Amino acid sequence: MVQAKYQQIADRLRDQITRGALAPDDRLPSEPDLVRQYDASRNTVRLALALLTNQGLVVTRQGLGTFVQAPAKPFTALLSPRVKLPPGGSHASGALPIVGPDPSKPETVRFVVETLPATATVAEKLEIAPDDPVIVRRTRQHIDDVPWLMLNSYFPLDIAGDTALAQAGQIPQGSVKLLAELGHEQAGFVDEIGARMPDAIELAFFELPAGMPVLMVNRTSYSAERPIRLTRYIYRGDRVRLAHVVGSAPAKYRPAAT
Repeated sequence: MVQAKYQQIADRLRDQITRGALAPDDRLPSEPDLVRQYDASRNTVRLALALLTNQGLVVTRQGLGTFVQAPAKPFTALLSPRVKLPPGGSHASGALPIVGPDPSKPETVRFVVETLPATATVAEKLEIAPDDPVIVRRTRQHIDDVPWLMLNSYFPLDIAGDTALAQAGQIPQGSVKLLAELGHEQAGFVDEIGARMPDAIELAFFELPAGMPVLMVNRTSYSAERPIRLTRYIYRGDRVRLAHVVGSAPAKYRPAAT
């Protein structure tokens, strides 16, 4: 099957980017130049550039032109608890542990605590009624000035109300330990992982190009009797790799925590 003209143009430009003929931050030829070079209409050229933009290969800078997008620097987040810690030992108020050789550390740039009505999806996970109040603890984190993580933790009001979880500020001992002190010891959790297109807040925070999805980890934590917390980790899709280590794989094959 013969490809559409815009796909052919996109393929040729993609090949130049892959081979390094067009390097990161190089400016692509202007639309009029591409029209002449490929004997195509301006609309066809724009479709080709839109395809490359959606694939995260180029970015348009208003008034300057279209540039090759520098490859994102991915970080690895460890889904499994830290070595030698029981299921209740991880610090659920913070990000999933970052692993690998990079010494960078997350920086929380915004921290908000609110009491809000539960959405249908939150209510389902926490086994409460929709619109029942929940305590929501939100953080936004950067690594080396790069937007890294939006983290939202939801607690049923009957568990978290009138506790430090409902107050602004960090929990010194961590929310997992605090919940245990309140009589809700974490017995385990279930992770659900998926990708979706971003909402307006996520689009702005992650500075996403068109077509870039976000990756979301929903972690529902349980005591022996009930759900006690839902934590949502939201990442830019091209800047995270999720790792899960089970059992006793040789140390040299396991990601090492920073």
